Amino acid sequence: MTLPGRDKRPKTLVLQHDLGIGDLVFRLPYIRAIAMQSENDKVTLIARPTCRAPDLLRAESCIETIIHYDRWRKDDNKGRHRGFWGHWQLTREIRDGRFERIVIFSDRVRYGLLAVLAGIPIRIGYGGFGFSWLQRLFLNKKPFIKPYKGPCNSNYQLGTALAIAHGFVEGPQVPRLNMPQDIKECWAEKLSDLPKKRFVFAVGASDKAKDWGCQNFATLAEQLLREGSAVICLGGKAEETLLKQLRQHVTPELRTNLQTLIPPSVLDSAAIALQCTVCIGNDTGMANIAAACGVPVVLLIGNRPPLCHDPAICSVKAPSVAAIRPSDVLAALASINMSAKG
Repeated sequence: MTLPGRDKRPKTLVLQHDLGIGDLVFRLPYIRAIAMQSENDKVTLIARPTCRAPDLLRAESCIETIIHYDRWRKDDNKGRHRGFWGHWQLTREIRDGRFERIVIFSDRVRYGLLAVLAGIPIRIGYGGFGFSWLQRLFLNKKPFIKPYKGPCNSNYQLGTALAIAHGFVEGPQVPRLNMPQDIKECWAEKLSDLPKKRFVFAVGASDKAKDWGCQNFATLAEQLLREGSAVICLGGKAEETLLKQLRQHVTPELRTNLQTLIPPSVLDSAAIALQCTVCIGNDTGMANIAAACGVPVVLLIGNRPPLCHDPAICSVKAPSVAAIRPSDVLAALASINMSAKG
């Protein structure tokens, strides 16, 4: 029963299945759109810890709270929500929220079942493809969407199809990231002594096949530094050794305008990218964050499906990432509008 004066729009839970930061960035405009049709213009989000959602979304007014779906951790192959009892614990957490609607960005059967067990009356999801068509048994709000068969990375395409099919948006949306003003101003000040033409390198890669390699990045950095530009190399703790090696590979007299940084948060990395002319990087969350800040991106994609969600991204194709030459990247840089940031 709806209480007098209560917002009649449904209290909504959004479930983000995929592991990566980039995957969460893909869905940002659709999460906002769902929130605009939800109680108090807000949603609760379920996301994997690897998405870094509390950090990435801290400036998002549409997020009521975030539930970490801790199903698997790379370091110990465990997780609070792993196995039967873990799944049941997550179900209880969701049931306590008394949600009236769930939007599932996935075709996995277990999430439809989770929604039923948690007592959520309106259940929206992809509807299953192939072996996972069983998800349809647990969803009750059509239409279902069809598998994506185009040339691009499918995660954004499927999320877009779901959002359009259920009337949350009228067409594809380009992700844009909200960022606290104080973080932007902090990094604008810290980087103010560098040349205005700045290239940020996203050197991290969770998958070795996505990694362009220290020597390639160092060779490209040398070229850009010799032209009078600044180069800022970003990574996480896992890239600390790589960043040190990269710096050592650059001629000492060119290192004045070379910075190798491990920012304290995802939004700090975003604020650094925002101060740069172009981002060049592996196919990682950082490259997607830079694009979501309106920064042109040269993405070293190799032979994988390109990212087609943002015109700011220029994908460099090759038989493999390792086969991409620094000269290929320079050619891509020459083809993009470096004044397009905004």
